[in-house]
Amino acid sequence: MKITHCPQCETAFKVSPQQLELAKGWVRCGRCSHVFEAHLYFEATPQTAPVPTPSADAPALFRAAMSAVSAGRESTPKLEMMPRQQPRLWTWVAGVVLLTLCLLWQLLILQRHWLAAQEPALRPVLSALCGCEVTWPREPEAVLIESSSFTENPDGGYLVKLRLKNTQHHPVAMPALELSLIDLQDQVLVRRVFTVDDLSAKDHVPALRDVRLTLNFELDDTVSKRITGFRALVFYP
Repeated sequence: MKITHCPQCETAFKVSPQQLELAKGWVRCGRCSHVFEAHLYFEATPQTAPVPTPSADAPALFRAAMSAVSAGRESTPKLEMMPRQQPRLWTWVAGVVLLTLCLLWQLLILQRHWLAAQEPALRPVLSALCGCEVTWPREPEAVLIESSSFTENPDGGYLVKLRLKNTQHHPVAMPALELSLIDLQDQVLVRRVFTVDDLSAKDHVPALRDVRLTLNFELDDTVSKRITGFRALVFYP
């Protein structure tokens, strides 16, 4: 048990280590209601007579009162322990708002292509906000091959004709095409990939519209004689 003194009214109190630990050393005087750190005003022993030293985190209001330490009095009024300070409500609100803004920002970055497809006027705004490229959304399941044909060109070479359809209500990026020519045993004789530049001058397929494509290429005679069919697949590289 130790004795501390209120720096304002000089009232002496007996405090136990358990009491000090409960409120991290902060107490309120039961006589004048002054709040102070108890360990700064312990009654000094005759041998050491230490001078109280303020802690780094002590409020200026309490450090200014340290010079008022004096000898203890006989009276021991009731000592009130300071409750632990609870986080303020505004700190929780600020944290929730900040987290919400971060989530919205991530959603904006992930969905920027789709947003630009829905409203093309937003494209430069979205690009400036994220500092990144905004293109047409890539949705392979939205582009279907409605029809296709593989024929010999009278002028030489072979022709592949395709009709691609966008089933979405917004434009999507033009996909690439993989064309495989097969023989009677369904073995691939020739496989070729056509990029967007090879297929069309457009970089997208309009909403709920179709695009007709025609490809012309040459084949070696030994290969062309074995061709009996073809397979076409659209994809995004």
